[in-house]
Amino acid sequence: MKNAVMGLALISLGLISKGWAEPAISPQSALSLQQAIHHAVNNDPWIKGSELNERALLAESIADGELPDPSLSVGLLNLATDTFNFDQEPMSQFRVALAQSFPRGDTLQLKRQQKRQQSSAYPFLRADRKARVTFQVSLLWFDAFLARQSVALIENNRHLFEQLVDVAHANYTSTSGSTRQQDVIRAEFELGRLDDRLSSLWQDHDIAQQALGEWLPTALLKRGLPDNLQTNVLIPNDFDDKHQTQAHIVKHPRVQALDRNIAVITTGIELARQQYKPEWGVNAAYAYREDEPGGDDRADFVSMAFTLDLPLFTANRQDRRVSAASDRRAAVQTKRDLLLRELMAGFEQAAAELRRLDERLTRYQDDLLPQVHDQADAILAAYTSDGGDFAEVIRARIAELNTRIMALQLKVERQKALAKIQYFIVPNSVVDLLEGELE
Repeated sequence: MKNAVMGLALISLGLISKGWAEPAISPQSALSLQQAIHHAVNNDPWIKGSELNERALLAESIADGELPDPSLSVGLLNLATDTFNFDQEPMSQFRVALAQSFPRGDTLQLKRQQKRQQSSAYPFLRADRKARVTFQVSLLWFDAFLARQSVALIENNRHLFEQLVDVAHANYTSTSGSTRQQDVIRAEFELGRLDDRLSSLWQDHDIAQQALGEWLPTALLKRGLPDNLQTNVLIPNDFDDKHQTQAHIVKHPRVQALDRNIAVITTGIELARQQYKPEWGVNAAYAYREDEPGGDDRADFVSMAFTLDLPLFTANRQDRRVSAASDRRAAVQTKRDLLLRELMAGFEQAAAELRRLDERLTRYQDDLLPQVHDQADAILAAYTSDGGDFAEVIRARIAELNTRIMALQLKVERQKALAKIQYFIVPNSVVDLLEGELE
C-alpha cells in the first residue's frame, strides 16, 4: 500500500471530491459582443466618408443636368486706325453678342441620371461595410474571448496540478512511499508546461485585444469580456435551402452595388450614342453705330446665327466609343458572375464548417467530456488504492483539461462560422429597406 499520508492528501486536497472548476461570471460592466459591434459600426470613419461621397455625387448630378453657361462678348469692330474716331467709318460698331450652346440629344438628362445611379451604390456599399465590420469585430471578440476563457479554465483548475505536485512530494519523502523521483519531476514539468501555456494564451488574448483597438477605444477594452458566450447572429431559417440561399446572395449589398455600377455603364452606352446626334447653338448680337459726322443717322445692326455640327465620320469616334462602353458593361457583368460564385462558395464553405462543428461539439458534450472525466477519476482512484501509475494520473488530468479547452474552442469556432454565414446572407430586410429608399 502507498503511504496513508498520500491517500489522505488526495482526499483532503480535493482531487476527487471537488471536481473541475468552471470560470466565474464576469461583472455586468464587461464589454458584450453587441456593444463592441455597435460602437465599431457607429464610429467607423469610412461610413462618414461614404455619406460625403454620396452627397457630392447628388450635388454633381444637379450641376451636370444644367445647360452650359451662355457666353457674352463685347467689342469694337472696324475702327479706323488713322484717327481712331468711332464716327469716321460707317462700319465702325460697338458690338454685344450672346451665345448659347445646347448639348447633343439627351446628354444632360443622361449625365444627371448617371450621377444619381453612381450615388445609389453608396448605401449598399455602406451596408456591406457594416456587415464586414460586424464580421471582423466578431472574430476578434471571439478570439479574445477564447483566449481569456481558456486562461480562466486553466487558472481556476491549476490547483489540481499543484496538488498533484504536493502529493508526489509527500509520497516521495515518506518512508514507505513508492513514488519515484521521476514522478515528482514529471509533475513539476507538467506544471511548468501549464504555466507556459498560460503565457501563450495571454499572448493570444493581448493580440486580439490590440487588434480590437482598431475599432474600439481603450476605455471599452479595459472593461474586459464577459464569461458567457454571446452572439449577434441573425440567420434566416431557410439558409439550408440552396435556392433560397441563392436568392439571399443575389440581394447581397456587394452584388446590389455592382448592379448599380452596371446601370451606370449602361447609361454610359446611351451617352455614347448621343454622339451621333448634332450639337447646336445660337448666337445673337447687337451692333451700335455712331451717327455720321454731318449728323445723319446710321442704323444699328442686329444679327443672329445658328451653329450645327455634322457627325458624319463616325467609324473611328462614335462607333468606337459605343463599342468600348458595351465591352466595359460586359466586363462588369462578368465581374458580377464571379462575385456571385465567390459569395456562394464562401457561404457553402461556412455552412459545411458549421455542420461539422455541430457534429464535433455534440460528440464532445455527449461522449468525450463525460468519458474523459470518468477516466481521470478512475485512474486517480486506482492510484490511491496502489493499483495505478502516477504518470497516468498526470496524463489523465492533462487530457481532461485539453478536452475541456477543445470543447470551448469548438463553441467559439461555431459562433465564428455563424458570423461568417451572417455576412454572406445579410438579412434581406436591410437590402429591401435600402431599395425602397432609393426608389
